[in-house]
Amino acid sequence: MEYKPTAHKLSNGVTVILDSMDLETVAVKIRFNIGSRDETPDVYGITHFCEHMLVKGTKNFPSRKELKYYIEDHGGAFNASTSSDSLQIYGRIIAENTNVLLTVFADMLQNSLFEPGKIEIERNVILDESRRAHGSNSRKFADLIQTSLLDFSAFRNLGPDENIKSFTREQMLDWMHKHLSAKNCTIGISGRIDDKDALLKQLENLFAFLPNRDVEKHRLFKYTPCDKFVPEPSLQNVWINILFPYLREDNYENLRDNIAETKFHKYLVQELVEVVRQQNGLVYGVGMAAYANEDNGIHGIDTETSSENLERAVALIAQTAYRIYNNDKITESVIKRFYNHHRLSDADFLESATRRCDILVNHWSDFGTIYDFRQIQEFDKSITADDVIKCSKGFNVYYNIWRRTRC
Repeated sequence: MEYKPTAHKLSNGVTVILDSMDLETVAVKIRFNIGSRDETPDVYGITHFCEHMLVKGTKNFPSRKELKYYIEDHGGAFNASTSSDSLQIYGRIIAENTNVLLTVFADMLQNSLFEPGKIEIERNVILDESRRAHGSNSRKFADLIQTSLLDFSAFRNLGPDENIKSFTREQMLDWMHKHLSAKNCTIGISGRIDDKDALLKQLENLFAFLPNRDVEKHRLFKYTPCDKFVPEPSLQNVWINILFPYLREDNYENLRDNIAETKFHKYLVQELVEVVRQQNGLVYGVGMAAYANEDNGIHGIDTETSSENLERAVALIAQTAYRIYNNDKITESVIKRFYNHHRLSDADFLESATRRCDILVNHWSDFGTIYDFRQIQEFDKSITADDVIKCSKGFNVYYNIWRRTRC
């Protein structure tokens, strides 16, 4: 399938990525590079609260129900989300009604009402969302890891209850006014695009309201290796992460080496599944774990087992990692199998407007370049077993984090 995305700039500075596909639908994603890592303690959670209010009604569509039904009447769907570094509105619609989705998104960003009564309703919704998150063992485990290694809480996006209870309409509108800018906005459109020039002209008109102002960014992630043992009597299993930092920064210059390093990571997990699960039956599964970091990321393995099996499972993990790192190194046959299997993922990417739109927008926001899918394919195809062995040299320390059922 064709892959020739192009980047454009609107007159106010908004970046637009157009990605034509032979489909009957269009996926749209609007991302602002602003999130919980840009908040100060007194407003932790405000970006997420604003996201909720963006879909609660506008001057033209006074309620979420009217917004939702109008989009559905035209063959589409939409949603919004926030993360540590982004606020996003996204959706998909049949191609002939692309203008409908874009017009509604512009209306949401420019004319959302932030009605006081609906703010109070949504305040209760977010408090319930927070209770659910804090009651989730997986979310608590992620928070343990992120606060221990990165000094950044997994719950920070939601904000503490006292903040959620105190935010005012004026605070939220002021936050939106100061942080939504053409300079930190990327719009991605993947799918059937019949006339790029006409589409760009429409985007120029719809999003001209965004100001061209600089937005201050706060970079807060600092990696601190550690071991962590946390008693949690209510859990029946021991949750285990064994993590290590990537050896190189995540940039284009290191792209091929980082792909090779990831193959070592995948090989490690494959061998652990064989030894710890298939041969010894100590765990249900072993997965790949990864956590964001400002400079070069953290990755490793993720699994769980009973407290009775903990020592044996950890010993087998250590022995297996040592063996494949020093003796039974990755081979060309494994590299070939990985490559052929990854072709399925490549096909999924090429055939999905939503995936292409997501990756194109996020890659541009992170690196300021078009996602070079074909180059990555070439890198993947050219990597040898020797490349993987060379690029994985340096994993001489593992950092362990787990939550125990009992001490």
